[in-house]
Amino acid sequence: MAEALTPPSSKSDAHRALVLAEVCDGAHEALLPEASARPRDVEVLSSGLRTLRGTSGAVDCLDAGAPFRFLVTQAALRPHTAWRFVGTPRLGARPHEPLFESLRRALGVTIAHGRQPWPLAVESGARRFVGPFRVSGVESSQFASSLLLGAARLVREGAPPVTLEVEGEATSAGYLALTVAWLARFGFTVEGDSPRLTVTRWARAEQPTALPGDWSSLTYLLPLAWRSGASVSHVDRGAAHPDRAFAAHLEDAGLGLSQSAGATRVTGALQRGLQVDAAVCPDAVPALVAVALVAPAPSTFVRCGVLRHKESDRLEALVELARLVGGAAEVEGERLVVTPPSVARGGVFDGRDDHRLVMAATVAGALLGVTISVRGTDAVTKSFPGFWREAAKVGIERVEAT
Repeated sequence: MAEALTPPSSKSDAHRALVLAEVCDGAHEALLPEASARPRDVEVLSSGLRTLRGTSGAVDCLDAGAPFRFLVTQAALRPHTAWRFVGTPRLGARPHEPLFESLRRALGVTIAHGRQPWPLAVESGARRFVGPFRVSGVESSQFASSLLLGAARLVREGAPPVTLEVEGEATSAGYLALTVAWLARFGFTVEGDSPRLTVTRWARAEQPTALPGDWSSLTYLLPLAWRSGASVSHVDRGAAHPDRAFAAHLEDAGLGLSQSAGATRVTGALQRGLQVDAAVCPDAVPALVAVALVAPAPSTFVRCGVLRHKESDRLEALVELARLVGGAAEVEGERLVVTPPSVARGGVFDGRDDHRLVMAATVAGALLGVTISVRGTDAVTKSFPGFWREAAKVGIERVEAT
């Protein structure tokens, strides 16, 4: 029997917990995962938080979207400071302007590009908060989460209640709910519901000492466990993470998930195609597409526009993956229909330096029983440094395209 598959600590939970630990006590290091298991995005955020303890400096965010957005707000809230942010061209091309404009309006800070898109200058004088924070939720829930963490800093430093107003329907609203849950764990009271949330007060609370397992990573481990008969550890069906919806999608399609003594097993056979709202759990979609490729009928994914603004254009890439293995994929507006192959084939897939695409292609190959060589297999370090070790437990080899 294969050794249990184990996910890393949750990257999304870590982002929120580390910022709040820094806000509350000026230090976050005690919550960091072990260096060997630390996702690259978490290291980016930690390094940025340490830099922001000064009054000026450069922050390199690489391709880390959430750390960049969270750090920009924290930087803007530091009076009499000047910062220079840099990152990859892809990070610079992703949507950020609604967050910048909200910070300019509410704080009077200067946020300006040099040579597009980098460096980004964030400079503030004496802090003058003119609330509430207002920001679009349509492009990304990370804008709202970033500002909510900023509101926590203001309240922690003695400000009266700070309100956030989210304009438009929030994409990936579950991540905003995750932010609210972490605020409560750190002693902040948040009143109201989206689109209007107010951080009213802070009282010191006992801080968490550990982070939960990562549901986004579990979306790759659970299909591998199904294929191999292995078990998976650290599966918390009650977690606040929106990607926990992955388990429900497996069950809706006919699979069974059972838990005993801390181990989860996936059994049964798929009875139907998947029906997925991508805006609810966008980071689970690559793995769900991999599962859809072995379903007995086509699967439908709606509200897929959010996938175009990730580390790569994931919608385009997932269409390519489906066609590579002999299936079909059609996009109409924000609707994706994936039809599994009648006869599967392998091939070479460009991972686009996108961790979730690399893992999804690997899972698809494993489920279909074909070899997919992937270009850029090191990209998994962004969220799941131990992915290849865990995959090897069930006989999945790392195949780097040359």
